[in-house]
Amino acid sequence: MMIKINAKESVEIVESVFVSVINESGSKYHSWDEMTEAQQECFSGMRNGFQAVYDKFKDGMTE
Repeated sequence: MMIKINAKESVEIVESVFVSVINESGSKYHSWDEMTEAQQECFSGMRNGFQAVYDKFKDGMTE
């Protein structure tokens, strides 16, 4: 899942594989296996939260 935070920052989350934080300074790759459990929970929660919002509103985007 690619999440555009603002004009200058995005986060790509492939749960259980990797996270990439992309901003004007470049891209920071985080391997899922090298993250702490707290970091994994944070990114999983972020992905789940955005997915829930998308699911709630996606039908209205196609009308």
